[in-house]
Amino acid sequence: MTTENDVLQIKRRHSAQLLQQPGVCGVGVEKDAAQGFVLAVHLDASQPKAGAGLPASIDGAPVKLIHSGPFLKQ
Repeated sequence: MTTENDVLQIKRRHSAQLLQQPGVCGVGVEKDAAQGFVLAVHLDASQPKAGAGLPASIDGAPVKLIHSGPFLKQ
């Protein structure tokens, strides 16, 4: 199981690349149902192909895809 710090480092290394993928609108670190840490990739739910081709894990950290819609500046 990866630690929170491990997943934060993975996020720092891969966020820029992930954010360039179609439909990806955010990258974060969250706990899963088993209280382990995952790389949370937020996807624009209005884009049907959002998340296509993203891996199930990156550098050993599980990837959780979250269809949340685009983030808007307030």
